Amino acid sequence: IRHHLQEVFPGKQVVYSKNFKITRDAELNLEDDFEEDIALKIEKKLQKRDYGLATRFLHEPGLTPQHLQRVMEVFHLHKDSTVSGGVHHSFKDLLHFPYKNQDLCYPVQQFVDIQLEKPTLLEEIDTRDIMVHTPYHNYATVLRFFNELVLDAEVNTIFTTFYRIAADSRIAHALISAARNGKKVIVLVELKARFDEANNLRWSKRMKEAGVKILYSQQQIKVHAKIALAIRNRKDKPFAGLLATGNLNEQTARVYTDHILLTTRTDMLAELHHLFEFLAKKQKPDANDKLVFNHLIVAQFNLQQRFMALIDREVNNFKKGLPAGITIKLNNLEEEQMIRALYKASDAGISVRMLVRSICCLRPGVPGLSDNIIVNRIVDRYLEHGRIFIFENAGQPEVFAGSSDWMIRNIYRRIEVCFPVYDSAIKKQLINMINLQLNDNVQAVRIDAEGKNVRIITKGTPVHSQEQIFHLLKDKVL
Repeated sequence: IRHHLQEVFPGKQVVYSKNFKITRDAELNLEDDFEEDIALKIEKKLQKRDYGLATRFLHEPGLTPQHLQRVMEVFHLHKDSTVSGGVHHSFKDLLHFPYKNQDLCYPVQQFVDIQLEKPTLLEEIDTRDIMVHTPYHNYATVLRFFNELVLDAEVNTIFTTFYRIAADSRIAHALISAARNGKKVIVLVELKARFDEANNLRWSKRMKEAGVKILYSQQQIKVHAKIALAIRNRKDKPFAGLLATGNLNEQTARVYTDHILLTTRTDMLAELHHLFEFLAKKQKPDANDKLVFNHLIVAQFNLQQRFMALIDREVNNFKKGLPAGITIKLNNLEEEQMIRALYKASDAGISVRMLVRSICCLRPGVPGLSDNIIVNRIVDRYLEHGRIFIFENAGQPEVFAGSSDWMIRNIYRRIEVCFPVYDSAIKKQLINMINLQLNDNVQAVRIDAEGKNVRIITKGTPVHSQEQIFHLLKDKVL
């Protein structure tokens, strides 16, 4: 368009052209707290989103003061809402850019299949835990889990949460089939998943029409947990469950690195059952709630307290001369109390190693404050999305994974679920993965004390963690 503006305006003199982008307020403000009509309210709000308050004017450099002033007047913007950017601002458009040169594309990467020794996946997880590492592992294993729940005569009830549903979700199709086959299916849909509200609403209606019981989370609290549970008519293994770090979404599973645990561990899944029953009551957690979690770590109940206690335990072990160390991988680190706890661990002399892909409010490597903390981040072909927590525990490492970042919204305003990894082989696998990523010197940078990304320069062997993880899983080495 820019190169053919003369044809767009025939007979006019084109003096110059500049690219700009208007950002609007996309928040869905729901005034009251009546659960029963939240879907209708959000549907009405979505119709108005394109006309939300203009909050930012991002423009190409060189826009004249007169034109900038005119735009500010038209969109009712303040001077501090205008930002000079680059030539192009909507980078999401580039995903659909027409290209014909395959040299510009990543090579096609085949998925690694998880090998089963039993005839069915449910029989397999009766004997051992399985963890699917996307996008390296084939997501078909997760789809098979839901399909087998539909067909298994012993399964009578299925619970699950949906935060961002795939546009053509095969998991949702499976749940619809289960309901039509006479199984009780309860799905908690988060309608306030920003920019996915319309798709979540569409699927909610389809599932409800098929007999699925749809629950919407409270307006004041989001359910961000990635969990599913089946109840079976048997005494020895009454539950089959799924706990994950990422959404039950086969589209994002192609590009997000996540970890999905499939298990039949009764004690842990009994706690998951209690949580689902609580969420089905449509209540907001408060101090009077008596849910006790000994295995699961659940925001609004014990998440902050449990992680603080795990950090304190490492400090005490270190003071006793026992092995101690903390390794954490997050998307975002913001919550002040958790950051102070990590500073305390560093001050005690404990090595704190972190992978934080996005927001990081902790300052690593500050003398007298965080001397023993390093923070790396990896930006590569796949978006690093998993949350992993490793505590040395006097030489007997404990490993947790889950949906929660350490942010104010995750800890105080959401239902999040983190879970322990008990299987020794899976635990070792996760520890090796994290160590590979911490040693990445190809796609990783280190955050310095000023919050700047510093390229990791090494004369040693290149370590490209995403490539190596794929090949090690493929070769059954990892």
